[in-house]
Amino acid sequence: MKTGALLFLAGLWLVSGGVQAAATPQGSRFDSRMQQVAYHPRNTTVVHAAEGYVSTLVFSEEEDVISTQTGFTKGWNVTKEGNRVYIRVAPVKQPIRTIKSGEDGDEEVESERVFEPQDKDWRTNLFVTTTKHFYSLELRLIDKGQPLSQLAYVIDYRYPQEEQAQTRKTQQARQHEWEKAQMKQSIAQAFNAAQAPRNWDYYMRVAKDSRDIAPDFAYDDGRFTYLGFSPIKTFPAAFVAYGEKEHIVNASVQQKGNYKVLVIHQINQRFVLRAGHKVVGIENHGVGKVTVPDGNTISPHVQRVETEK
Repeated sequence: MKTGALLFLAGLWLVSGGVQAAATPQGSRFDSRMQQVAYHPRNTTVVHAAEGYVSTLVFSEEEDVISTQTGFTKGWNVTKEGNRVYIRVAPVKQPIRTIKSGEDGDEEVESERVFEPQDKDWRTNLFVTTTKHFYSLELRLIDKGQPLSQLAYVIDYRYPQEEQAQTRKTQQARQHEWEKAQMKQSIAQAFNAAQAPRNWDYYMRVAKDSRDIAPDFAYDDGRFTYLGFSPIKTFPAAFVAYGEKEHIVNASVQQKGNYKVLVIHQINQRFVLRAGHKVVGIENHGVGKVTVPDGNTISPHVQRVETEK
């Protein structure tokens, strides 16, 4: 029974000690008085101050100090400016009034008693509220004659949890951009594959003085016909020939490198190109040799969608 009680008390002491644990800022390897501490909302930061010195708390640049509250206002002078808080130790002065009796009667004499700062009497806490966080601090005084090795000139707060969250957010954004770029590249590759030449078996009949409207190349992908023209060529109008009759074709224009490409949205044995009196006949000797699946495109990864404006 006694053993169980002792174990319980020991566990309670350990828990209490853990609850009272505080975060002690670490000094810079260049100057121990320039200190840093990691912010945690459940930690209390210890500030070692000394009479005749000012200790400065520096918070993140994204926040401003709203208010400060200390448990011993007369013994500590705490001021704020932007994202900084300045802490100074102050002696406590107590006015004393005494009555001095004399031959001429009683005389009231005013004097002042000064209580010099001592850690055992001056130790207290400080709360700081900013636009982003709430800070809990413990103010400790280094007594006169004691080493100033723990004295804090500056305590610079670091925010590892927020930095990690920002890093994850940045990584996720980069991953999203990479996936987006990969998707665009995949679509572009699929689209280019959908337009890959499958039939080059084309011949031309060029009328007199019509060489400048003759295409530099001609092919089809099994669904559309592609006629390419260099910059020195005149871009003609295209017609499909059915016997002795010609009909205007449904076509579009693409720029591929230095070539302007006339994309005729069909496959046919004969096309006619015209520009004024100039005429060129295009014959497809590969009709029927290339087969493609049903659908809007020849690629299963690319879908053509037409909308009305």
